[in-house]
Amino acid sequence: MLSGSVSGAARMLHVSQPVVSRVLRHAEATLGFALFERTGGRLSPAPEAEALLVQVKRAYAEIERIDTLAANLRRGASGLLRVAATPSLASQLLPDTLCALGAKHPDVQCDLWAIHTRDIEEHLLALEIDAGIALEPPAHVAISASVLCESEVMLAVPCAWLEGRRVVDDFGWLQSRPCVTLSDATPLGEALATLLDAAGWRVREAFRVQTYVLAGALVEKGLAYAFVDGFTAATLDPARVSRVRLTPTVPVQLRLMRAANAAPSVLLGSFGHMLGIAATKQLEQLAASMKQAPLDLRGGAGRQGD
Repeated sequence: MLSGSVSGAARMLHVSQPVVSRVLRHAEATLGFALFERTGGRLSPAPEAEALLVQVKRAYAEIERIDTLAANLRRGASGLLRVAATPSLASQLLPDTLCALGAKHPDVQCDLWAIHTRDIEEHLLALEIDAGIALEPPAHVAISASVLCESEVMLAVPCAWLEGRRVVDDFGWLQSRPCVTLSDATPLGEALATLLDAAGWRVREAFRVQTYVLAGALVEKGLAYAFVDGFTAATLDPARVSRVRLTPTVPVQLRLMRAANAAPSVLLGSFGHMLGIAATKQLEQLAASMKQAPLDLRGGAGRQGD
């Protein structure tokens, strides 16, 4: 396909022209269809050949990655690390972790994914990634998860809404304001819904999104308030968003997931250790920057602030 002729292909491969012709005939006979259209001594790839070429390139790329992985196993704590994280964790926590990892293992090469928790599990089960970072527990028994640290769900409110208010000490006034909610039902979302229902907090849903990071972006624009995890809250601009803890708390656990049958890795162990350190540091910085007292939801329907 690169040379346009049998003779050109023979020169590129450093073999004779009959050898190329024989291999081509055998391939077409095996497949049951023509790979090329022959016109005036030239070969033009058929649509079927074009379709196959895409998959062949992918196959060769995977073979190269297998070679790289084999080299990694020989070297130990260097080489290729394939990691997937949920979008909210991929925006800052993952890059912070990779900075520390790169300083200790400068030869590491990373394949990075930003996908949802269930997609992470699928890629782990297919052994397409080495580790996943998520806040929700795995649904599949063949996925093991280590809890690295714990945060909590927080209320994120546009600072522009707080003119005339120094603190968010009730939620009655927020019930008439637009709210961002997540479109997928998750254990974390269900725990939050139970807390809000018990407090009598009626959410006026204005936006439904797929990720906490998008919810946080909408809050920064002043379009709505939202409930986000602590790691997302840590990335929000404190000049535009007031982050408020809730009482009682809705715990959020940072989990490092891997396939239960996967072999242990020196590099992955180092990555998990640095991830825990980076997450703890991020949460400590968040706690130090928060000015609001926790919003107590144990008193029922909330006082009407305005």
